[in-house]
Amino acid sequence: MPATLTELFMPLSRFFSIGFLSLCLPLAAHAAVLDSLYEVQLPPQADAEQGAQLSSALDVMLERLAGNNLDAEAPALAKVLAEPSSVTRQISALQDDGSMQVEFDPLLLRDALSQAKVPVLGRNRPGVLVWAVQRDELGGDFMAPGSEMGQALRTAARFRGVALMQPLSDLEDRANISEDDVLKGDAEALEAASERYASEGILALDVYRDAGEDWQLAWTFWLNDRTLEGKERNADPAVLADNLMRALALEVHSQYAVGAQADGTASGWTLHISGINRVGAFADLQRSLQQLSSQHQPSLVSVSGDQVVFAIDFPGDQAQLERMLMLDQRLIRVEAPVQPASEPEAPASSLEDGAAIEPELPVQAAAPSNTLYYRWR
Repeated sequence: MPATLTELFMPLSRFFSIGFLSLCLPLAAHAAVLDSLYEVQLPPQADAEQGAQLSSALDVMLERLAGNNLDAEAPALAKVLAEPSSVTRQISALQDDGSMQVEFDPLLLRDALSQAKVPVLGRNRPGVLVWAVQRDELGGDFMAPGSEMGQALRTAARFRGVALMQPLSDLEDRANISEDDVLKGDAEALEAASERYASEGILALDVYRDAGEDWQLAWTFWLNDRTLEGKERNADPAVLADNLMRALALEVHSQYAVGAQADGTASGWTLHISGINRVGAFADLQRSLQQLSSQHQPSLVSVSGDQVVFAIDFPGDQAQLERMLMLDQRLIRVEAPVQPASEPEAPASSLEDGAAIEPELPVQAAAPSNTLYYRWR
């Protein structure tokens, strides 16, 4: 597999004229679920055969799911790489100029990666909120989504499978944070200003063009307890944006991908979820839980009123499971339900002498091990 795919990416911006909010999540977003994750759109390639384009699309798809450290010699992967059509659902031409869209089969891909014992990241991804300031000779201002670099960033995010978000930059944002806070990478100020948005990661971005008209990016990325920094320079904003989004995608994968265990075993968990009162909500929940493991799919245990119980096998510890469940921000962690204690029989002496019996307060039922409770909103 190639070390970089920027040569494929550079002309892509012309194919993504969708509005910025179609990729970047709105203020009250729920999960950062990338519905088009398994669709790869390739630019025109002069005189390229369909087989070569299909192989290029597969390289992009595999990196979205499994990062860039795949063992191409693993039998399951070698078979897929040799026959990309075996995991392809649909191939369609976008234009007469040779551009192509390839839709891959999620189950077949995840099965191949599972057999290869590769950690995989599904459609649920941590939202990345980007605070970007673009500078020129007159000073700096928050970068507009429709600017040249703004468009390049959204195209690259889609191509690399990054759930990119952009703040509203309204009066509330401008009251909470300044351009200098972004340029200095003030983590405390950025975190405070980001509280109104549903995001797990924060990206501070300094954008400018030098005297030679090259674009330059200086960036800092915070995700959970890790911080990454980098600088990029190139005459083509598409190349810069792709390099940046690829770095972010690989960091997201390193923190969130769920590994397959060599013996296929995993810890069993029971999830109690309340608030499921619509068929659509149930379908959304089931779809979200299916992203937790490529080897073990959730099974429905019971349905009672608006409460459902699922059993899942998860190849990780509780902290990682909770982090993965937090990606769907419609799932709110709650405590185990309070159960009233049964009233004990009064001692005979108490009944005989008329002594009052103090009622026992309800006690919280001890949740069985490996049981978590959530509410759907």
